[in-house]
Amino acid sequence: MTTKADTLIDRYLNDLQAELRGVPANRRRELLEEVGEHIAQARAALDADTEAAIRTMLERLGDPAEIAADARERFGGQTAKPFTPWLEVIALVLLVIPFLGWVVGVVLVWLSRLWTTRDKLIGTLGGMSWVVAGLGTIMMSAGGSRPVGSAPLEPAGPGAVEIIAFVVPFVLPIAAAIYLGIRLRARASILSATH
Repeated sequence: MTTKADTLIDRYLNDLQAELRGVPANRRRELLEEVGEHIAQARAALDADTEAAIRTMLERLGDPAEIAADARERFGGQTAKPFTPWLEVIALVLLVIPFLGWVVGVVLVWLSRLWTTRDKLIGTLGGMSWVVAGLGTIMMSAGGSRPVGSAPLEPAGPGAVEIIAFVVPFVLPIAAAIYLGIRLRARASILSATH
């Protein structure tokens, strides 16, 4: 069974390998083996093999992009040209636009090959809160109505449920778009190294 620590290390090494594209193959292999051995030694020396300890160890090791830039400087090689995932960028913008924008954004999210199914579900469910926002708005506007023939009441204002139903749905699409943007940035840096 793969632990979170193993996943972090695998992701780090995959990012490094992607960043090293353009470095001569023999030097790339040597550097990956060297970094892998360094990680294994550093991990063995840890007091506790926790996710936090692994993250700290990898941060001390350095950013894969910086390691690759140094390797290209020392061994020669080409710098990867930037890759701009336009479909995904447009999807992120549309996800935060209520209703029709969100619908088109979700379609683009599901057409993307850069996000995982989990990422796509988060983007979809985060934007579905626009429906809840509409219901929250209706609830808040209906809060002041009273039955016909009843005496006028002092307006009590919206309750906590109405406020939550009104505010939270506006935050969720933005949070989902930020999450997808972070995931996109990581994936795009890997892909820019391959293009």
